[in-house]
Parts: sequence; structure tokens; C-alpha cells
Amino acid sequence: MMEAIKNALGEEDFAKLSKKIEKKGMTMVLGKELLTNKKLRKMMMTSHKGGGEKRLEGKENNEFEIRLKSHHNSSGVLDEYLESRKFTEEEFLRKMDGPPKNVPRVIYVHTPYCDKICSFCNLNREQINGSLDEYADFLVAEFEKYGKYRYVNSKPFNVIFFGGGTPTVYKTYQMEKILKSVRENIDLAEDYEFTLETTLHNLNDEKLEVLNKYGVNRLSVGIQSFSEKGREFYNRTYGKTEVMRRLRKLKEKFKGEVCIDIIYNYPNQSVEEVVEDARIIKELDLGSSSFYSLMVHQGSDLSKDVDAGRVKMLENLRRERLLHDAFVEELTNTGEYYPLELTKIAKKGRDEYQYIKARNNGGDTLPIGVGAGGKIDNIGIFRMSKELSFFIEKTVHHTTFDKLSGLMQFPIVEKQGIKNILNDSEYTLFAEKMGEYVGKELLTEDKDNYYLTSDGIFWGNNMSKALLRHMADGLFKKQI
Repeated sequence: MMEAIKNALGEEDFAKLSKKIEKKGMTMVLGKELLTNKKLRKMMMTSHKGGGEKRLEGKENNEFEIRLKSHHNSSGVLDEYLESRKFTEEEFLRKMDGPPKNVPRVIYVHTPYCDKICSFCNLNREQINGSLDEYADFLVAEFEKYGKYRYVNSKPFNVIFFGGGTPTVYKTYQMEKILKSVRENIDLAEDYEFTLETTLHNLNDEKLEVLNKYGVNRLSVGIQSFSEKGREFYNRTYGKTEVMRRLRKLKEKFKGEVCIDIIYNYPNQSVEEVVEDARIIKELDLGSSSFYSLMVHQGSDLSKDVDAGRVKMLENLRRERLLHDAFVEELTNTGEYYPLELTKIAKKGRDEYQYIKARNNGGDTLPIGVGAGGKIDNIGIFRMSKELSFFIEKTVHHTTFDKLSGLMQFPIVEKQGIKNILNDSEYTLFAEKMGEYVGKELLTEDKDNYYLTSDGIFWGNNMSKALLRHMADGLFKKQI
């Protein structure tokens, strides 16, 4: 997000804003700025353009010259062709008075606070400076507010996901207040998934009792690396031995699934270190692991260190591919773990990761909390502060492309599923580009499915963005 803000403001104004954020905190500053700054308000009417991309030396400028490391990098193509309409809060609340459509539904809750900032992070979060009582009360009031609307109370939700920031940073009584409000105001499906992101040092036995009491059944733990070198680089708490001990204890006391995040490709990381990360995941019998290549985000401590010359990042795509493949091979070589999506490897019969399946299959996401984003039907929602939210009515084409982009995040792409969302002319363009990828050995296919190869998984976000651009070029002339 900080890259998008910098692009909108320019270097000088962005530097001034950054100083305000450092002094007063992101949540307070952005909310006020968006009320008065026309450039930032205009930015919110378009999709965020991502960073974290890198060039492959010596290659011509093409769709595989830069590796896109996240789904967000590959979205927003249609904003160059079609314009969304600003939606008012009154219109949105009228929509909430109606019944939901027959799609998977998610509630995403954002906690924009941490007690320790990771070196690489520039997400919508800030370090705690005082009590979180006020913010906990704000979330409770939001659950009570939306729980009264027909869209919420007429049908159970499939998924609740608390992200951040660090959602377990609350004190035990604050966490209980929040989770109690969830269960009092939100009905959950029988096979629901209820996730909290967490760090190890934020959890204690009392908090785990609260999580178990209110039906939280999945934890996503930010580990990033088990190696001593990696943990120091990422500014993580505890060394390898203590991390493993705490994960084992967590699995004993928590009644749900324990999953982790790994970030590879930090400076001077060895193949042996990334293989050891994968080996430990198997040894600890964890439900799944996300695995992302390190991105240098504008505004993070890491970006400041890079700019000052204190950290040197090696822009070597071949090395990144070597680490990626070594991790995947080690974690999947016994057949117990499999690629669930481009950046997630799960154990068979364990972590279903309903959250990402719902979002990538065109489900609704009701966002709650400062920094949360989502969409209900064709309405995009962005919570910029307690007082300010943006609502955008997307075109039919935007909605279709969002669904297609989501489906391209999975290693198996079902042809019938694509035909269900595309018309004949759109599907012709889709099949044309996918045929090109088959020729490049990024995909294989049979009569029912496309299957991403190892090359396809590594380049998946590039393929998705190039596919969407190919289709948009074939369907529209630039209008904005």
C-alpha cells in the first residue's frame, strides 16, 4: 500500500506524510489525510499497484522479465480500460439490508497494531503506544452494528479471519470481549474456519484458553525462518530451538490447526537453510506453510536499511528460483504435503485454507476494522479509519476478471469453472493465452483441467497478469 501512496503523492509529499506517520501512527494519519487529500482519494478509486518486483538480468522486456511475487501485483489490469463508480455508504447499507447471494462468505477483521515490527513489513499497522481498550470496543460495536443487517444475520458465514498487524496482541480480557461479540452477533456454518494470525511471543496459556473457548480453530503463526541468521534479519523473537519448543507446546494446547508463514530469499540465505525450514515443518507436523519471496516494501525498516546501504539485496532471479524449488521439493517429496495455491503448501487431509478458497472463488468478504478491505457482491470496501470508509461499485467486467485472477492462483484450473464465468469471446481469448502457456511448458492440460508445472507455479502471478492483459486488450479500447 505504501508504494501506491508514494506513487500518488510524489517523493516530496510522501516524505512529509512518512514523518507524520512515524510521529502519530499510520491509522490516525491516513484517516485524516484521506478526508482532505485529493490525490489519496483518487488513489482509492483505483486498484493498488504492487512493488516487490525484480528484473532478470539480460532479458528483453516481456511478461517474464520481472517476477511478480504476490497476487496483488497481478490485479488491477482493467483499471486502465474501465472506470469504477464511487458508491456511498448509504447505498452500501441499503445493500446490507438485503439477502446475500449464494457464494462463500468471509468476515475479515483487521488489527492494525503490533508490539514488535518485522523488518520487512509496511502493512497497515503501527507499534502499540498505550491501551487497546478503545479499539477493542470499536470492533465490538462494529460486530453489533453489522449483526443487525439481513445480509449478516440471514445466513451463516463460512470463514472469519483476523489479520494484522498482530491480532493476538490484545490483552486476554480484550480478546475475550472481541471474540464473545463475534459469537453473539455472527452465525457460523457447521464446517466454519476461524483463523487468527499470531506471533509466538504474543500467546500465553490464558489467551489460548480464550481462543479454544470461542471456537477459533486455525492459527497462522508468523515464523518467517527457523534459521538463527534469518530470524535475526527479520527481527523475530526467539531462536530456532525456542521457536520449535513453543510450536510443539502450541500444538498440544490449541484445539485447532497450526499453520505458519515462511519468507525465503533473505540476503545470503543458503539452500541448506531453506531446506531445513521445510524439514522442520514436516517434523513438527504443521498443517500448512505459506512461502513468499522477500519483498522490499517502501516504508519498511528494511527499505530504509537498503536505501542507507546497511543491507545489500542481491537481485538474482536464478538464486530466488533455486531457493523456491528447494523448499517446495523438500516439503512435498514424501507426498504428504502438496501445493494448495501458488504460495501455500498444505498437508493432505489437514489445512483446507477456506479463507483463500472463498476469496479466490469469487466469495464475499465483509471487512471490519481499520485497514481492512473486502467486497460484497460488486462493491469494493476499504476501511481507512474508524470514521472513513471508501465504497467502489465495480463493473461486471471487473468482477469477472477478479474471479478469473483468483482461480489462476491454484495449481489446477478447471476449464468448466472458467467457462461458468466467461462469455464465448472472453473464453476464446483465455484459451488462446493458456495454449501459449502450454507451449512454453508452464502448463499441461487434459480435457477438463489445466495443470501448472513447477515453472508455472513459480511464474503464476506473471501468467495471471499477462492473461488478464491479453484479454483486456482483446475486449476493450482504453477509455481512461
